[in-house]
Amino acid sequence: MMRRGIGTYRLNRTESRIFRLARPYLQVRDNELHAQNAVEFALKLLTFYDAERAVVIPAMILHDVGWSRVSEEITRKASRPHGDRQLARVHEAEGVKIGRKILEEVGYDEIRTAEILAIIDGHDTRDETLSINDRIVKDSDKLTRFAKNFWFWTGQLPMEPEELAGTLEGMIDQWFFLPESKEMARVEIARRRLEMDNRDVAPK
Repeated sequence: MMRRGIGTYRLNRTESRIFRLARPYLQVRDNELHAQNAVEFALKLLTFYDAERAVVIPAMILHDVGWSRVSEEITRKASRPHGDRQLARVHEAEGVKIGRKILEEVGYDEIRTAEILAIIDGHDTRDETLSINDRIVKDSDKLTRFAKNFWFWTGQLPMEPEELAGTLEGMIDQWFFLPESKEMARVEIARRRLEMDNRDVAPK
């Protein structure tokens, strides 16, 4: 069951309900863990900026629900570090449909719903950002690749862990909008390298 706590942070009642409704759509790839970790990063970034939690957290929970309606082949092609953007658009469009349905079910504010759906519709493929809310969502989404989703992706991509770490490290200045996000990414990559070292010395 989905607990109200995510890491050391807590979701409020409405956020928890949105997560419960989203959960069936997050059972592809490693998306439930990805969504949880993205929420953790978003909550951290919200402490630095005058952004709107009531937009950021629902958008963060719902941003990848659209992958549940995309074929495995398209998912693989779109999910590589330099994946096909046109294919990635499919999950954004589907995510808007599912997100709208979930937000309507919980009776979410219409103005906030419109902003949440606009953020979802372009969170991977739109280079510019709409607001500080959007920047936090985009950065938190990418940060999970450096953190809890890193080892998942080493099993999905034709890359050794060190190669993936180097590729991600090379994307930090290109991907992230916020200085705090860049620092978090560097800290996470350092942790992954320590994990690699520990795996190398572990008994076989």
